[in-house]
Amino acid sequence: MSSHSIHEPVDAVITWVDGYDQAHAEKLASYLAKMGLDKRPETAAPTRFNQQGELDYCVHSLLRFAPWLRTIYIVTDAQTPPLMKTFAGTPHENKVKLIDHREIFLGFEHCLPTFNSLAIESVLWRIKGLANHFIYFNDDCFLIRPVHYEDFFRDSKLVFRGNWKTQTEKKWLSYFKKNKLNEHRKVQENSARLAGWQRKFFHLPHAPFPIKKATLENFFFQQPELLAQNLNHPLRDQRQFWPISLAHHLEIKTKEVVFDNSLATITINPATHNPTKIRNKLAQADKKENVSFVCMQSMDTASKATQNMMFEWLAKKIFC
Repeated sequence: MSSHSIHEPVDAVITWVDGYDQAHAEKLASYLAKMGLDKRPETAAPTRFNQQGELDYCVHSLLRFAPWLRTIYIVTDAQTPPLMKTFAGTPHENKVKLIDHREIFLGFEHCLPTFNSLAIESVLWRIKGLANHFIYFNDDCFLIRPVHYEDFFRDSKLVFRGNWKTQTEKKWLSYFKKNKLNEHRKVQENSARLAGWQRKFFHLPHAPFPIKKATLENFFFQQPELLAQNLNHPLRDQRQFWPISLAHHLEIKTKEVVFDNSLATITINPATHNPTKIRNKLAQADKKENVSFVCMQSMDTASKATQNMMFEWLAKKIFC
């Protein structure tokens, strides 16, 4: 079945925040002051919120390389990204829609404002009118080649990318040495255990994630206390779970999934990659036809020259 055949509608959901926005900065400062924090903890580091215009490239990459998507939802905190004005009066005006945190946190307003992507991702399934099949994107993830419906959904099954790993506390070394988990891995392991995986977990790369809305909706209907707990953290906490990982592990339990790593992601992070390494990674993305996704993290930490290099490369991929 090709992407032009009849299939269930598929939406895209992107979470976005403009950390330079004065109102957002004041909300965060007010919360930190309330908590008695005189400086930002790592969970409130500026790079988590600062944006350099990545959203424009993300949205346009979807419009170009995945035109079969029905609606693109951008989830924000009382903010309107500049690109929305450029869509006014165009065919994209009704395809790209804004969703405010207040809409999806209805009934949980006491948890707002939130600066925690794990909390926000916990209620994406509550977007009004959202298709049962949707693909979740961070705003720093871009398509660089055409993708098709079957790259994410095949009949009733979801297409998953990643690999199995042993949970850290189950490794023999953990009995002799205290392992310090990175946050991203920790919340994935937490999620796996919630879904019944006690020894292994399916580690997800930085890529677009296919999700079934009903899976999260049903899980939280049965265990509303877990939803409330995950929402009740304005900043990330290692006791939380990652809803995207939870959804993956729940689907794997049903066996209604296809594991397929044929399409690859290249991740670039100027905070840890020097300009030479970044150029080499971009060259790999150019050369390898199976690289369909590129994730550019912490763009705000790059020098202006490096930012220009990365955005010029993206522009050639997406707009030319």
